[in-house]
Amino acid sequence: MKKATTLLIAATCALTVNAQKIDFNLPGKESQSLEEGFANWAVGRATASESSFTDDNGNNITIKVESVAGIAGNAVFCNWWKDGVTRHSRLVGDGIYPIILDSNNNYTWSGTEPMGVQFTISGLPAGEHTLCAYHNNTDGVTTPGYPTIKVVVDGVTALTGVEQTIRATKESDAGMSYIRFTAKEGTPVTVQYISELTDGKTYINSAVAINALIFDRPNPKTQAMNPAPAHRDYHADCDNGSARLSWTGGSAAVKHHVMFGTSPDMMDEIAVTAESAYTVSNLTNLSEYFWRIDEEVADGTVYEGETWSFRPRHLAFPGAEGYGRYAIGGRGGAVYHVTSLDDDPDNPLPGTFRYGITKVSGPRTIVFDVSGYIELKGRLICSDKYVTIAGQTAPGKGIILRGAPFGMNSDGITRFMRIHRGYAATEAEQNKGLDGFGIAGGDHAIMDHCSIAWTTDEGFSSRGAKSITLQRTMISEALNSADHPNYSPGTCHGYAATIGGGQGSGVGSFHHNLLAHCEGRNWSISGGLTGSGAYDGAHDIFNNVVYNWGGRATDGGSHEINFVNNYYRKGAATTQNFLMRLQLEGTGTGTQSAYVSGNIREEINGTLTQDKLNTTYRYETSGGQTVTWEPFVSQPFFESYAKIETAEAALRNVLSDVGANMPALTEHDSRIIRETRDKTYTYTGSRTGKKGLIDHEEDAGGYEALDVVTYPESYDTDRDGMPDWWERIHGLDPNTADNNSDSDGDGYTALEDYLNWMATPHYEIKGGSTQSIDLLPLFAGYSNQAVFSTAFGKEGYSVVTDGNILKVSVPDADAVATISVICEEGGYSFSRDINIRVTGTETGIEAVNNDASATNGQRQPIYNTAGQRISQLQSGQIAISKGRKVIKK
Repeated sequence: MKKATTLLIAATCALTVNAQKIDFNLPGKESQSLEEGFANWAVGRATASESSFTDDNGNNITIKVESVAGIAGNAVFCNWWKDGVTRHSRLVGDGIYPIILDSNNNYTWSGTEPMGVQFTISGLPAGEHTLCAYHNNTDGVTTPGYPTIKVVVDGVTALTGVEQTIRATKESDAGMSYIRFTAKEGTPVTVQYISELTDGKTYINSAVAINALIFDRPNPKTQAMNPAPAHRDYHADCDNGSARLSWTGGSAAVKHHVMFGTSPDMMDEIAVTAESAYTVSNLTNLSEYFWRIDEEVADGTVYEGETWSFRPRHLAFPGAEGYGRYAIGGRGGAVYHVTSLDDDPDNPLPGTFRYGITKVSGPRTIVFDVSGYIELKGRLICSDKYVTIAGQTAPGKGIILRGAPFGMNSDGITRFMRIHRGYAATEAEQNKGLDGFGIAGGDHAIMDHCSIAWTTDEGFSSRGAKSITLQRTMISEALNSADHPNYSPGTCHGYAATIGGGQGSGVGSFHHNLLAHCEGRNWSISGGLTGSGAYDGAHDIFNNVVYNWGGRATDGGSHEINFVNNYYRKGAATTQNFLMRLQLEGTGTGTQSAYVSGNIREEINGTLTQDKLNTTYRYETSGGQTVTWEPFVSQPFFESYAKIETAEAALRNVLSDVGANMPALTEHDSRIIRETRDKTYTYTGSRTGKKGLIDHEEDAGGYEALDVVTYPESYDTDRDGMPDWWERIHGLDPNTADNNSDSDGDGYTALEDYLNWMATPHYEIKGGSTQSIDLLPLFAGYSNQAVFSTAFGKEGYSVVTDGNILKVSVPDADAVATISVICEEGGYSFSRDINIRVTGTETGIEAVNNDASATNGQRQPIYNTAGQRISQLQSGQIAISKGRKVIKK
């Protein structure tokens, strides 16, 4: 006989409407410990604490917490297990306890008398309610254990024998109580959690732990738990378009009903299975997926589960590597246009960069309709996740920030941005922040092709970060003796970067970067400590080029370091021979070790020194550190998730593609690349006299001229971040915002396709004509003896290499094309794509002018339609002059 299946819909729906989830947290630590989806209640050391919450039905619920009267204890407080909340569970890694508080605000616990926590709850709607509480102690003492708990509701014992756990790492393993009670209209409900002591038994103490309260939800013991992918895993491994869902079933479940969909309110039952796993297919990274498991027990009753969500991971952009490669950025969000170079920290105005960072909310991509300097008048931090900053979209030579530091958040994508901080800050800001760019505390974030110069403290910082990537970024000419407010006059503090990564989880990836003309911290490795005081951090440092450091190359420490295939080229100011100094300072427990392989030190005379212990790398101890482990290991600690080259190849290839080279290299960055390649320097510190290590931006001639160029309003009619010409070529509607479409199904939105195209060297060629492109600037790490070849076979095009010149003939039609160019010399090679925009006869240009005075005859600046300034307008070429599109016939 078939059993009837009854889903507890009525009770569950009623409970859900009035659901309230409360997470107890240490005051001031909420950002680290608050569980997402829970209300925060920070409880300090006090005789009582009261807080109000609004339930899903709009009812105002007031709860007072205090120690139970008549037994030991007269106050409550919150405590935490720092490693627990940062590495495991925010929900059960902290909680409140009853304490005995003295007149000096010191506290203790009893070990021989019961203690308890009392909640007085007012405002609950009349009727039946449930209350779940977690009981997981946060202190590390494990013996002789804690007493059990009894739960008393309005003076009547509702539950006894509840076990308390110690430092459980997930909710399913933590102590838990679950009760039902009835609330009367206008009458508060009192719930007490009191320890149960057994005669003759000893305890750590007699306190009770309360980590969280959950009203009016099903009993966790009847629900599935421990989902994989984990709840809110927005970088889930679904690379083949499928995911194997798995979970821990409820204790009495005989069947699992799999509910799945792209909205928490519209999930369908897609399977009923006896196995605690199910595979879903046809997934896309552009959707967030919601699922839950409803558990069926032997009598046919089905208990609704909690709703979980995940999102498939996807590369941030083609070429993203390392542990930050899956940053989401603003994918699928809004588009914000920077149209003004102004900055006002107190009242940011629409159109300014600061407004887009601090006043706009939600996932977003920031594009630039103007080029020039943005002088930040105060530190600027992006507090939101899921933001893309697309510096490659700017016209002219792009954007340079100066005056104050800028920092990104988790899941941020920052590309082709520059900061030359210098002495341009206000006097107040000069003493607040002297850094350049940062991803401090970030996770799943990537910074790519950026340029940092003229900072005083350090160019880049990522202290406390987890899974991040810094790649193909140039850090140069940190100001050396530059009036750092924390040091005495004359102190040299021209430092490149302090890099954190892998703190709590993940790995920090730092690869294919150029560090040039910086006194020290090339890099300073900052692993930090775990919450329990053990050495933390995981750093993957490979294929970087460092030139003309002063007294410090790479130093510091981390729990695990890969230091592989980096190229260190000495310069005129270099005095430090050691490329890597692993500094064991006795500040923590555990180990700090490095895998060192394939690195090169080039001497002034050009001779090369390979890795050698106590010659190019060593470890140093201080602070009473005793070394009981191997500081240098023979195998790498982790995969790099990147293409790793030899150090010699990295030297050439980094110099060929580094820094904010789109839309164009600045004169400063071109000089730094040239000096690194040619082993030279141009400027000397005005205070220190150190060659290449400047002390003030004026030592290097000051800020270069950067023309203010603005796209015309007709450039992007629908304001979706894509210019009209791009949309016409790709079959999109220039009058309808379709930035978040994905017609080719590659996982990148239409806007991202455009951003990725703009991130590659690109040229505009008039339809039916031929243009010659000098390849040497695109392969600056190679000499004029290099041999070039191409891989291209698109019909209607002719692509020929003649020495270092690429000759491209195009058809007479609006189109885009990509040419792969390979450079080879001396056994080394590098490949780059070159994008071509072909402008045909139907260009959409209304104002056509062949008068030279409208182009360059009166020395008006002219720009191609990619926003790059050009010195001469050739016949048939389309350009922008004084805000108008023009063509010279």
